[in-house]
Amino acid sequence: MIDSRQLDAFNDDYLSKLGSPVSPRYLAGPGDPRHITHALYAAGWTVHSDPLHPVIRMKSPDREHELVFKPSPHHFHGWWKVHSTLGDNWYASFSGDAPVEIIAGLTDALVRPTPDSTSDDLAGILAEQGWKHTADGDGGHKVVSPDRTTVAERRVSPSMGLCGWEVEAARNSGPYGPEEFLWRVALDSRAPGHVLNAIATALCDPAPVLRPRFEIDEGPHLHVGREVGIGTRIVTAHRKRLAQARGYRPAPPTITTPTGPVSPAAAPARRR
Repeated sequence: MIDSRQLDAFNDDYLSKLGSPVSPRYLAGPGDPRHITHALYAAGWTVHSDPLHPVIRMKSPDREHELVFKPSPHHFHGWWKVHSTLGDNWYASFSGDAPVEIIAGLTDALVRPTPDSTSDDLAGILAEQGWKHTADGDGGHKVVSPDRTTVAERRVSPSMGLCGWEVEAARNSGPYGPEEFLWRVALDSRAPGHVLNAIATALCDPAPVLRPRFEIDEGPHLHVGREVGIGTRIVTAHRKRLAQARGYRPAPPTITTPTGPVSPAAAPARRR
């Protein structure tokens, strides 16, 4: 569980900060990694990395999913990687400046119960929010944001067949397409439909996100709201997010005794 020291550190980082709501969120900038790591930890994921090393490695309670956060001097490299041993061992990779709210679309989907069946409708979800969707006769898809800065594409390779989805965002839209690359997401072709749909929903969510004053990259397509004190709003939203994540934390296993199963909380303390 997230302890008081970690929450106090988060609070101290934000309570006095000024900032603004910004949209669209795919141009909002990276945000705070704790939006992801704190929520996973609250949901029962465990840390399997050296606390004195900048790389963070976390595993789900069932050990079927792993998240690795590895900062790099190159922001276009895969800072965030998710590996899954379920099904066909799929993976996803996010570059350093990918907004944490979009990455959380994937990680939150891994915390919530898995739907019985879900088909991949990434293109359809984006198209419903005004993104332009085109498809070719070979099964490839391309979806472009309304401001033409962000493209989600699934290609068909002559040698490998249907590839996974790739999403790229840029600061500006020029006469020949997106310009000034910001971030990239690569999604394995074996990634399950409910994960892809969750990322699409996060990608086109119209709700603004909060960013501190000096973390806003005011590009031509980013809408920046009035500057206000954002600390209390960020801290309150973070606490609510952790409370929701704790609701998905697996119940502790029961302890079997000669008189029957007993929960760990009810088990008598062992005398020393």
